[in-house]
Amino acid sequence: MPRPLLHARALLLLQSPALVPVTGGGRAAGVRPRIQHRPFQGPARVQQTEETPLKRCRVVIFGCNRVSLEVARNLRERDWDLLLVSADPDCLKSAEAEGLAVREIDYTNDEELKALGLGDDVGVVFTLFEKDSRNVFLVISIRYLAPDIRIISLCQSEHSESKLRAAGVNKVIDPYKISGQRIHNMIKRPLVTEVIERTIFGDRRLGVMELEVEKGSFLDGRSLGELNLSIHYNLVLLGVVDRESGNEFIFATGNVDHRLGPEDVLVVIGPTREIERFEQDSRAKKTPSAGGEGEEGRP
Repeated sequence: MPRPLLHARALLLLQSPALVPVTGGGRAAGVRPRIQHRPFQGPARVQQTEETPLKRCRVVIFGCNRVSLEVARNLRERDWDLLLVSADPDCLKSAEAEGLAVREIDYTNDEELKALGLGDDVGVVFTLFEKDSRNVFLVISIRYLAPDIRIISLCQSEHSESKLRAAGVNKVIDPYKISGQRIHNMIKRPLVTEVIERTIFGDRRLGVMELEVEKGSFLDGRSLGELNLSIHYNLVLLGVVDRESGNEFIFATGNVDHRLGPEDVLVVIGPTREIERFEQDSRAKKTPSAGGEGEEGRP
């Protein structure tokens, strides 16, 4: 029988075992034994798996919504073997019409989760429900059933990230909080980078890019305040990795005006065409034009 799922209390099960919902048999809805046997495996596993690139394997995406569909489309374009699962038959029908492989399941039922092949042919799982409580509950279930599987989860609030990691998530996608270190790490793994770019922005024309400053280029010696990327390239500057300070990431806030040097790394977000234009201009030894008009003297 499926375990009863109490979404309002799901977040509490990582804080106090006494608050976990109890079944008629007197135990915690299939959750308490998991926490006893495998207490807080998530953070330890994150350190072991974060640096391991994703290998080609089957991917299961939980949830049927704008975010999960965007992730599924992206992975399909890259020829990944994926399955979209949800309890929403109408959404799955629409996804199937797009050519996606789908399956309707009750994710609160361990037997149905096992039938997906978690930990066997399935090596990567995305938990992309729109409610953090559902993602936390599902991650605990998956981690118990498949201790070594890789889990990437969506986080809707900053307070839930620690709970997701404690539950066993390897990677948290937080659309509302993008740190420079996360971006730096994402770019080392092209698959995850591409998924997160499209997940966060919901637009295939937008991208995130790291751009290294070349010695003698027009960027060399410029301050962040002089770039005016939003005006001349329609780009948003997140910040810069300062090589002289030991790879410290400096956010592009109003009170920071770092002067760029060789091998510093700019992190920008914006339309793909503008990113490509800025990348091309950045290699030039002279000051590039704004709007492609060939004028000098502009950033």
